[in-house]
Parts: sequence; C-alpha cells; structure tokens
Amino acid sequence: MIWLHSKLKGAQSYLCVVVTLVLICALGSATAEIKLTDSLSVSGFLDMSSTTTSGGDETEIGLSFDQFELDFKIEQGSVTGYVDIDSTGPDAGIKLEQGYVTYTLPESTVSGVSIKAGRFLSAMGFEAAEPTGLFQYSFSEGIPYPGYQNGIGIDVKPAEQVGIYVALLSGVWDVNDTNVKDPGIEAQVALTPIEQITAKVGYAMDKLEDYSQSEINAWVQFAQGPLTLAGEFDILTNWGADGKNGTHFLGMANVSLADMIAAPVAVTLRFSGISLDDEDSSNEFTLSPSYSATDNWLLLAEFKQRLDAEETIIAVESLFTF
Repeated sequence: MIWLHSKLKGAQSYLCVVVTLVLICALGSATAEIKLTDSLSVSGFLDMSSTTTSGGDETEIGLSFDQFELDFKIEQGSVTGYVDIDSTGPDAGIKLEQGYVTYTLPESTVSGVSIKAGRFLSAMGFEAAEPTGLFQYSFSEGIPYPGYQNGIGIDVKPAEQVGIYVALLSGVWDVNDTNVKDPGIEAQVALTPIEQITAKVGYAMDKLEDYSQSEINAWVQFAQGPLTLAGEFDILTNWGADGKNGTHFLGMANVSLADMIAAPVAVTLRFSGISLDDEDSSNEFTLSPSYSATDNWLLLAEFKQRLDAEETIIAVESLFTF
C-alpha cells in the first residue's frame, strides 16, 4: 500500500516556498547574517524535504515544508542579544525558539569570560540542532542530547586551547520546565590541542518527577582539507521513567569531492545506535551525498537503513540559507 501524505491546506504554502527559493536564487546569492543597522543583523533558512519510508509491505511517501527560521542578533557594546523565531509547518504557527542575552566581561577585568541568560540551546552533543549544521538530513539513532533550555550559563576560556562551560537550568531535557525548585545542571570542557582537532566532554543531570536522569557526552572531531571525521559516545544513567541505563554512539566521515571532480559535491557516511537495559539495540547506517547549487542553496539526498527495524528511509532536502 502506498500512502501519499499531502494537505490541500498546505499546498499553497509549499508553492510559495518553492517560488521564493527560485526568485531568491535568480536574484543572486546573499551572504550569511544580513546587516540591517550598525547593531542589528538577521540570518535564517528555509528547509523543505521529501521522504520515502519502506518497512515490510508498507511504504509511506511524504512531502513537507520542514522549517522556516529567522535569527536576530542585536549588539550593544559588551552585551549581545539573540532571538530566533521559527515555524515548522503550515499549522504550527510561529514560535520563539530561543532568546537570550550574553554579557562579555571586559578584558581589563577578566579575560575570556561571558555570561548568558534566557532560553538557549544545550552545549551537549556533536550533531547540530538545526539542518544548517548537519552533514546529512537526519539525526543519529536514538539521539539523547538536551535541546533548548531556560537558565544561566557561564563560558570561561582560561587558555586558547581550553574552554569551560557551566549552566544552571530550570530543566535540562524539557524546555517547558520552568520550576527551579529542582534545577538541572550542565557542564562541559572543550579542548582544541591543534587546529584540526576539537574534543568536548560534557555532563548533564536533571530531576524529572521522582527520579534523576543524567548523561555523559564525549566527542572528538578531526577536520583537515576535504576530510572531516567524528566519533561520539554517550553514557545514559537512569534514563526515562523506567530508570534504564544505556549507551549511544556515533561515527561519521564527510568527504568533499570538489577537488576531484571540479563540482561542489560532498558525501557523508554515518553509523550510529543506542542500547538500553532489557531492550534490543537500535542501529542505523546512513549514506548522504550533497550538492551546493550556490553558496546559499544546498541540495542533499540521504539513504538510511535502520538495521534492527528493517526499515529504509530515502530523503531529498532543499536547504536555503541567508
């Protein structure tokens, strides 16, 4: 059976997005972060995709406008404000994704220290929360990272190769948790021993109802020339309402073929999975070629095989940034 998921109500929105993409590309590419005034700049993206999911005798085909986002940056001396608003579909409306203020202490007082307060993205994890920071279309299998959070965070850079981050949060994994009676914490150490290597180790813990859940996250990335390699490992403790323990892992390689074939093409390979107590492990393998049509327009395909579920997912994505 083939199910074609489309909404007549959203058809006009999809058409508008396509027309907008074509017009913007025809008018020429824009650079990231458009400066509106001396203190205000804006950036963002438009993301669309089509996916085909096959498992057993069933196949599901989808076409969707995934996300529209506008990011505002307001600079006033040592204080910088960030406001991100987005919409993830015709019926989702527009919502505040994050909004926070960062204060950088004067160099004459303390060097390399900044404080932020508001709603902001967790520092944990290798894979980015937005499609603009991903090497492929989907997230890794069982991705356990926290998302957006409410709280106060402090960044300290005691040396050029070392960064330390600590945050006190009302909720680590639930952005709607605003109760600070049982606050959560997040901490991370970042190391860049040489230009090509970045390594980060982080810890997050939060009390959810009547149990405490925690995660230790560690990842390392090597990037030089056309090659990027990354590996990640998570230790999950008292995970979920059943209090299970487990692990999550990720291995990834991205290669740019631009120098070989004289075209802006890249290929990503990824293997990831998650394993929890008393549950079968869940693993996936991903192959994702991409083509940069312009500096702002990325076309991407993904072939993902979920090994344990015997499920195949094929995706095509159009991502326009400005």
